[in-house]
Amino acid sequence: MGRSGYLRGMNGTNGGINGIRGMSGTEGLTGVILLDDGQGHFGPLTDLRSTADLRSGMLTTGARLLHDAGLPLAAIRVPDAVAGIVAADHPGVPVNRPPAGEGGFLVLNTRMLDGCRGPLPGARTAALDADGAVRMAVVDHADVSVLLETGGLPEAVAASVTDGPALAAAAWDVFTTAGERIADDLDRLGAAWGSSPDSITTGPVVLGEHPVRIASTASFDPGVVLDARAGAIAIGPNVHVGINAAIHGPCAVLDATRVADHAMLKANTVIGPHCRVGGEIGGTVFQGFANKSHHGHLGDSWVGAWANLGAGTVNSNLLNTYGDVAMRLSPDGPRLRSGRQFLGCVIGDHAKTAIGTRIMTGTSIGTGAMIATSTPPPATVPAFAWATDAGTRVYRFEKFLDVARTVMARRDLEPDGAMEARLRGLHPEAGREAGS
Repeated sequence: MGRSGYLRGMNGTNGGINGIRGMSGTEGLTGVILLDDGQGHFGPLTDLRSTADLRSGMLTTGARLLHDAGLPLAAIRVPDAVAGIVAADHPGVPVNRPPAGEGGFLVLNTRMLDGCRGPLPGARTAALDADGAVRMAVVDHADVSVLLETGGLPEAVAASVTDGPALAAAAWDVFTTAGERIADDLDRLGAAWGSSPDSITTGPVVLGEHPVRIASTASFDPGVVLDARAGAIAIGPNVHVGINAAIHGPCAVLDATRVADHAMLKANTVIGPHCRVGGEIGGTVFQGFANKSHHGHLGDSWVGAWANLGAGTVNSNLLNTYGDVAMRLSPDGPRLRSGRQFLGCVIGDHAKTAIGTRIMTGTSIGTGAMIATSTPPPATVPAFAWATDAGTRVYRFEKFLDVARTVMARRDLEPDGAMEARLRGLHPEAGREAGS
């Protein structure tokens, strides 16, 4: 069994597109090349995926770009480390190799979070960000071959710096702004995605005038309140919301997620598909397939797939000094000032916390880490750290993999060969284990 449906950000309702609405000026172009240039600091959330598959609203960034372009996906350029995973997640799409056929192509940088807005560059012309990164380009097949093989455009492609929103440079550029895109993403998805509360005979109490869209297969226990006074709310297919839960817009709860009784989902929260959430959550993005079922506060944070937060896990999202929060997103990365007063934590895929875990402001927890300490973990936890009060050691890879298989099997999935190879490559001792 493979990872069918696993965070497929460009297909289906897990953040994909129902219908295409193209931008003007794309006549004569064959398709889109999504460009993950490997730049920026996104911590553990890009250990196992491209920036195209980061959930930056209801949609992933790649899905949003494809929708706005109104063209099919022709190929993807990603860092070599995640090429195998991206190819498995998007079968049939060339990864780091040219597409078949001829014609012109629209290149879009997957750090362009707000979608693709014109005007488009001219033929064989690139629009650059202020730091020289390619924002978008219109190129021919020969140019695409160079781009997909090297990551850069040929010198013959004319390039100039253009105005526009800055490309995402750090993790907080993605998850702290995701709520702002919910209403626009609802508009992109169109009327086929969910109904207004007026057409639902029984269900939650709805407050406010902002859009509220509810999929026909969503269900609600008594006492649920959808507060759309401050922003739009989207409730996806097969979502269940428990007794007396409150959801405050802007907020999106995507496919097959279960919201626990008495949960409070605060503004600017996006819960990805197949999650289990409870307690108090605000300003936070769940990529999907993760659990925070119990009480405890989680604010202004980003949670990777297959993470599990134990009962009573809480985080701080504000310094006692009310100052600018700085983070080191990876152990060997720079310490970056976020420019934000409210900033919680970034939790990598397959990370776990024990009951009563306390996470301090500006903490990054690496892929596959296990936290079971009575004191807060360090501000930067390496991948596959096994932290207890007795000290920190490395999580044995084969033990980790057994747990990952057990967890994923509960959603009828399992890690495929590409995923296992990448996880093994991230582990500091996996090669030594395999040879012992």
